[in-house]
Amino acid sequence: MFHRRRRRTAGGAASTGLPYKPAASLRTAPCALTLVGVALLLGGCSSGPNLDTLATGSVTPRAYAREPVPKGIAPDDWAAARTALAEALHEKDNAPSVPWENYASATRGTVTPLSETRDGGRCREFLMSFVRESREDWLQGEACRAGKSGWKVDQARLLDRS
Repeated sequence: MFHRRRRRTAGGAASTGLPYKPAASLRTAPCALTLVGVALLLGGCSSGPNLDTLATGSVTPRAYAREPVPKGIAPDDWAAARTALAEALHEKDNAPSVPWENYASATRGTVTPLSETRDGGRCREFLMSFVRESREDWLQGEACRAGKSGWKVDQARLLDRS
């Protein structure tokens, strides 16, 4: 009987002349494809829609246009902060700070309603912050009820830095 002699590899294992394929490699291909598919599906869920941050001015604050803008505050920043002020004063009690942001000027801040004044709750004091780049300004003021149209800012002044 004629026997074929098996070749020995460098590691000493016998070789049949066929390319080596471990059995595990056949099982890992479907697992790898499954993992890639799950990663693609989850990656699609993590990305949200592109938000348009262009400020067009198409929505104007209705009641705030007649109020004078406090000295040292940009009109667009005042409009954004004034909208947050109306939201903060809507609560009857001292509400937490309400954030606001003007994307066009890269200015943001918060509005914090403070205490009621002595006139029976018709007026309330507030504190407003304006943060842009490395500068931060604070504005203190008083707003009073203006009938059905909401609140009208009667006094507002920038606080001095000390």
